Amino acid sequence: MRFLALDKIIFLALLSFLYSGIAIAQEGDIHISQDPKIDKLLTFQKEINEETDNDSRLKIQIFNGNLRNAEKVKSQFEIKYRDVPANIKFETPNYKVWVGNFRTSLEAERYLIEVHKTFPNAFIFTPKKKKK
Repeated sequence: MRFLALDKIIFLALLSFLYSGIAIAQEGDIHISQDPKIDKLLTFQKEINEETDNDSRLKIQIFNGNLRNAEKVKSQFEIKYRDVPANIKFETPNYKVWVGNFRTSLEAERYLIEVHKTFPNAFIFTPKKKKK
């Protein structure tokens, strides 16, 4: 009886060994077919993004200070004014909350009047362009 059990174990071990070599040896090639128009579209999108650079547009700064308070002010702004984007920027040594991407000074001034009700220290500015 023990001989029969030992025979089964040896057979299963041998069978497992043979199949493990087949299971490990898996290789493959991936071929991706892409329409050449996609590369043109990506290039066109990059050009558009460079032309409409949001960093050169007018913004309103509503806070200047530490990170914890900047996050609080940003969340307060987002709750009250959902239609305008708000970002936290770091400029040594302070965090600043900037809101909006205004194309004209008239548009920015109109929005500043509304924002002054909640954030009395807010002001309009144009961010400095980053050197490439």
